[in-house]
Amino acid sequence: MKTLLATTPTGPARRICWPAALLICSLVVVWLLVAFARHSQGLLVGLSAVTAAAIAQVLQSHRPRHDAQASRALALLRCVNVAVDLFWETDVHGRVTALGGRQVSDVLPDVEAARGSHYLDHIWLETEEHQRMDDALAGRRAYSDIQATMRDPAGQRYHVSLSAAPKFDENGKVCGYVGIGTNVTQRVRDQARLRYVAEHDILTGLANRFSYTRRIAADLRRRRKDECLAILAIDLDGFKTVNDKYGHLAGDALLKLVAKRLMTHIRDGDWAARLGGDEFVVVSPQLANPMAACLIAARLVAVFDRPYKIGGIEVSARASIGIACTQQDGLSPDQLLKCADRALYQAK
Repeated sequence: MKTLLATTPTGPARRICWPAALLICSLVVVWLLVAFARHSQGLLVGLSAVTAAAIAQVLQSHRPRHDAQASRALALLRCVNVAVDLFWETDVHGRVTALGGRQVSDVLPDVEAARGSHYLDHIWLETEEHQRMDDALAGRRAYSDIQATMRDPAGQRYHVSLSAAPKFDENGKVCGYVGIGTNVTQRVRDQARLRYVAEHDILTGLANRFSYTRRIAADLRRRRKDECLAILAIDLDGFKTVNDKYGHLAGDALLKLVAKRLMTHIRDGDWAARLGGDEFVVVSPQLANPMAACLIAARLVAVFDRPYKIGGIEVSARASIGIACTQQDGLSPDQLLKCADRALYQAK
């Protein structure tokens, strides 16, 4: 920050110093001419006094401005240190020349050691954010709200929003960047939490109906022509009995146990969702043929045949499964689910 602030008074300082220098040089030349001409001592004293007065006048007019500039620079530096989480300066090669901010010691305890290092040694960027920054730097443009990740020595992760603008030398060329960083860790966590709530069933932690529609559409787009995608629609036969006999708390506990057992026994790459009540689905992409889906369903039926323990009681909730497979393009997620539901109805 000192480098940036020191450059601001360059223009005004020149406007003050050059006339003063010319005045002083002129007076010195006159004084020398008089000395060589051997004029009276009084004239020499008078010219010397004029020269000293000129110097004093220039210094008097310049010093308050210089002191004011330094005072403002120091005040601004102190303000930045308490007003922003991070600030920094880099040279044109990306090397750190200054660091500060109220949270700099949290992520970089040894600030002095960080000076001279490249700024990318201290942050991590997603591919898209990295490209945004590279484009701005290549065009010598400012950038704002680029999301980066930093870690403290203990490994704790901080999410930081970075904004910066180029700084210029006396010739108007870009000589580096000066920027600030804002700690947005809580914002990122809140957004992740909201996204999780929007895409997951709160009770079981499985994908919800909204997430099911989005994810299976993506799986259908990625499916190769030689692959089969299967939907297994699952319904618990004994859920209503447990819910009516032992209450809703027991019913919720059963649904959680079912979800846990389901996630434990599906294949890697498969995923499950709860569509509501005791309706579950398992999506199995990248199958060789429909028979592979039948084998998965048979294994899950055997898994659900085992009883569940809820508190001090033991309950049963066997499952019926309907299967829908596709090896062709053009089927929507809703069409596949309707086919699986019809197969489930026949299975029940």
